[in-house]
Amino acid sequence: MTKTLAALALLWAAPLLANDSPKALQDAFMTAILNNDADAIAACYAEDAVNFTLDSMMGTGPESARESWGNFFSAFEVQKAELSEKHLEVHGDTAIAWGLFTIVATPREGGDPVEFRGRYMDVARDIDGRWLYVADHASMPLPSGD
Repeated sequence: MTKTLAALALLWAAPLLANDSPKALQDAFMTAILNNDADAIAACYAEDAVNFTLDSMMGTGPESARESWGNFFSAFEVQKAELSEKHLEVHGDTAIAWGLFTIVATPREGGDPVEFRGRYMDVARDIDGRWLYVADHASMPLPSGD
């Protein structure tokens, strides 16, 4: 019984411990997208984080990220999410990451999967031993008009 309780405690605490490096933070974020989990995404942000999401000009903190991704997950179910052209630099307690993203998601109301391709840039900071986003920007190029 004690081993079972210890295992359950470890599973519950795992998301809190997962962000012990900038790479772990990025992995936790991508796993949350694949799991369509807005709460897990929100857990990746500092309280005063600034985020420039795809659906608004600017938001602040975990709640903004939760709302934005929650809106997306209400409309789409993510099938695939990946990063490419990835760059990550760590300078002391600050990390900077940038690159490209691809998300393939199926509309919840039915229809063919949609591919979203864009770019990202984020800044994370080690806050009391846990890496969290303090600035995050995702964008997609405007249509070319062709």
